[in-house]
Amino acid sequence: MTSPPGITKKRNDMQYSNKDYNPEKHDRWRALTVKQPYANDLVAEAYKDENGIVYGEKTIEVRSKNTSYRGDVLICSAASPVYPGMESGVTLGLVELYDVKPIKEFTPEDWENTRIPKEKRAKITKGFGWMMRNPRRVVEMPIKGQLGIYNLVYTKGEIIQYPRKMVIDKKSWEQIKKQIEK
Repeated sequence: MTSPPGITKKRNDMQYSNKDYNPEKHDRWRALTVKQPYANDLVAEAYKDENGIVYGEKTIEVRSKNTSYRGDVLICSAASPVYPGMESGVTLGLVELYDVKPIKEFTPEDWENTRIPKEKRAKITKGFGWMMRNPRRVVEMPIKGQLGIYNLVYTKGEIIQYPRKMVIDKKSWEQIKKQIEK
């Protein structure tokens, strides 16, 4: 996703060091940097199961290390590689990391959920699949990523989910329609 017209992103002056964290001024997120196009696939809603749980286009992130962490993770896109039409070096969305599975226990369906091309899978013999669900897009903000799960400290209130519904009055709707027609 790209920024809406007229919106200019600030540089990375809203991200702080973990040692500078002040709960009155900052939000702290557990974050994971992922290369594109996989980062977009993790936060893009694909389907809802019979229990109402939402899953992304990619539901398993392969990592070399296990993690005991369970809960929301802020998915950030790596600064490179850069793909046309995809954001790099920004926050993309929240997902719930709900389980971890050793690669040696993967089923063919698990491999499909990694989105790793078939020709590359045979080379991956060690590691873990981090199971993700409940993707929610956030407004893209510039970040400096790190390896593994890390604490991302950001200006309070800056990282927000995109609204799913909006209520507007008739006058506002007419203004929006005029903009669309241009």
